Amino acid sequence: MRVLQLILFGVVTGSFLLVGTIGFALTRRVEGFLNIAHAELITVSAFGTWFMNRELGWNFFLAGGIAVVGTSLLGLVVARLFYDPIKHLGSSVLLITSVGVTFFLHGIAEGSIGTGIRVFDIPTPTVLSLGELRITTYQLAIVGIAIVTAVGLTLFMNRTRTGMDIRAMAINRDLAASRGIDIRATSRATWLIASGLAGLAGVLLGVQATLTTDLAFQQILIILTVAIVGGLGSLYGVIAAAFLVGFAMDLSVLWLPGGYRPMVAFAVVIIVLAVRPSGLARTAG
Repeated sequence: MRVLQLILFGVVTGSFLLVGTIGFALTRRVEGFLNIAHAELITVSAFGTWFMNRELGWNFFLAGGIAVVGTSLLGLVVARLFYDPIKHLGSSVLLITSVGVTFFLHGIAEGSIGTGIRVFDIPTPTVLSLGELRITTYQLAIVGIAIVTAVGLTLFMNRTRTGMDIRAMAINRDLAASRGIDIRATSRATWLIASGLAGLAGVLLGVQATLTTDLAFQQILIILTVAIVGGLGSLYGVIAAAFLVGFAMDLSVLWLPGGYRPMVAFAVVIIVLAVRPSGLARTAG
């Protein structure tokens, strides 16, 4: 029964990792570089929600919604100010710049908020029983939101003009431009969506855990492992990788102390890449 409970926890962990990674993978696919600052946007959203909810006394759903929209716009502003002017210098320069942006945003957050642990002002979750299994209403909500996010993004990418333009850019930017696709507008849409997903992940993270200003540094390594295992860009690969890493980390406590969970995530990367260097992208669709 303990194994089944851990598998259930793995579903919750995988659901959060899916929401946290999918925007990172999207920008990697379309913009062609690893945006390390994506994790800092998660922190910005989490603390933005906390500030409006806890300090200003606003309703949690209102605070979370504003934080997601604000983070989406912040991601676009960061891209326009820091990444667009140096795109011609290549992905390596963009990667290094994103690390600098991470420290820049982290410094602002830590200077404004300070150190210490923060929590949202939300009710204690109700524990639901599924036989001998236990899951909280908040954990169930995270799973539901992850499903809606994955399905919604899939439909958006396959059924809307903007989504198909993003897919075309991800395959070949120059060919997409030659076919009349507005590259600048499509790039802006990509940043808004990816950053909004980071904002949503920040809200979900605050619901299930305490907040510290070092959140980004804790999350980016796990996000990277999921993205790498998933194939650095494939939506279906990211979905498969998120749950694979989630199950592996939560089931590992059967044999290892909880502090080794990040190490288990990296072990999954090594094993998957040893068997399939391209990641899960092909097998996951």
